[in-house]
Amino acid sequence: MIQKRKAAAVTAACFIAAALASCGHDPLMEDEIEIPEPVTTAEMPTEEETEPPTEEETTEECQPDKPFNVLGTGGDTFTVVAWNPDEAPLLIANWLGVDVNDVRNGKSLKAPSGAEVKFVCFGTGGYFAYEYYDRMFISGDDIDVYFCEPDWARKLTDDDSRSAPMSALGITEDMLGDMYPYTIDQGKNVRGELKALAWNASPGCFTYNEELAKEYLGAESPEEMQSLISDWDKFTETAENIAEESNGKVALADSLGSLWQAYECSLSYPLVVDNQFVPTDEVKDFADMAKKLWECGGVSHDSQWTDDWMMAGQKKSCMGYFIPAWGFENGAFGPEVTGGDTLGQWALCEGPQAYWWGGTMLAVNTATDNGDDAYDFISASVFDESLLERYSSQTAYLPNSQSLVDYLKTSEWESSDEFKANDLIWQHFTNGGDRLSILDKNAKAIGDISLITKYDPAVGNSIYSGIEEKFIRQGMSWDDTVSFIKDDISYFYPVYY
Repeated sequence: MIQKRKAAAVTAACFIAAALASCGHDPLMEDEIEIPEPVTTAEMPTEEETEPPTEEETTEECQPDKPFNVLGTGGDTFTVVAWNPDEAPLLIANWLGVDVNDVRNGKSLKAPSGAEVKFVCFGTGGYFAYEYYDRMFISGDDIDVYFCEPDWARKLTDDDSRSAPMSALGITEDMLGDMYPYTIDQGKNVRGELKALAWNASPGCFTYNEELAKEYLGAESPEEMQSLISDWDKFTETAENIAEESNGKVALADSLGSLWQAYECSLSYPLVVDNQFVPTDEVKDFADMAKKLWECGGVSHDSQWTDDWMMAGQKKSCMGYFIPAWGFENGAFGPEVTGGDTLGQWALCEGPQAYWWGGTMLAVNTATDNGDDAYDFISASVFDESLLERYSSQTAYLPNSQSLVDYLKTSEWESSDEFKANDLIWQHFTNGGDRLSILDKNAKAIGDISLITKYDPAVGNSIYSGIEEKFIRQGMSWDDTVSFIKDDISYFYPVYY
């Protein structure tokens, strides 16, 4: 194991040791994902490099000058809240060293402080989660740590009554150097305070049917395919060629929604200035590109998340899909669209630009009375490299640790029995071993997103919806489309939030 990873593990242990000394304690799917059983302690690697630092090592290297944790402690119940049972139970189980089904089934579990651990699950999609959180906060229900998505997290992290800064737990930005920079920006509020942390990253890439690429483009490898779609101009030209060669039977892109999901990450922020939407050249360029591809058949007319959209890949009416890191997970859409008779015909490449799509972060309720357990849980989830590696072996998520990814992508780890998601990766994608390298490259290339506001996800949705419905489907002029978008935005900005 590389020395950098060993050093990172020592650093993580320092954070935990500091909290121990001061407190006395230690990336939008609607369907439920079946999480594999966690690796037991007996199954963990035993090489010298993976052994945790000794108590002497940790105490010598990081003695706190003052208590790190300034939040309340002593609560009887440590409550973790999420909208679905996909990720939280596995993180909790790994933290406590228990079976994931014990968490999901509500078995009595104890936090390091002795508090009862309670997992609250809304059983809904991430898109609807904020309304549930809003009701919980208004009612005064117990919330200590909660899961949130970047699309709506700012509604909570901009509210100091509902989210505490990570500095209140003793976690500061200078500790996050191993994370992908864009994920750090996602966790900041309007004042630049760090309010949430992500244990996994959600960059996207592009997957395509190799057989169709050979037939219509003569592309014999992912490298050749990437050269044909490496920017939006090339992507558009290639999509037009495929549509022409196939007589409109095959589209390169899976949907307008996916095109926007990737393209939106290139926009200049903020999208609204002085309470007015600013229709930049970037937005107009997307509208023109999308309309051209729609009319020539370069993009599928199916809407995201519909059955037709899912089946387009299997029916070979769509050559490629934009897919985020979480899309490779069991129960997500990646394995669904690449299955059937096309199983094993798909390959991966970077796509026309680096982009992120969704993600999940951890935040702390300001009113928590279990700040010590909140620190333990969050630091274990985002800093403890042995737990991050264990989590990565149990799922197909991309860990938010660049040094860990550097190790994993150069090892034989994904093709081993240790990696529980290998059947999803290796059966569906011919170059599945390149998945981490491709996602890692795109995650590092994502630009500055620090100017994104809490309104921008909804503003972006209004822009995209106006372009699809008015400019493309109804043939409205661009000026009239812009007027429609401005009117639509004015209904909720900034009053709605």
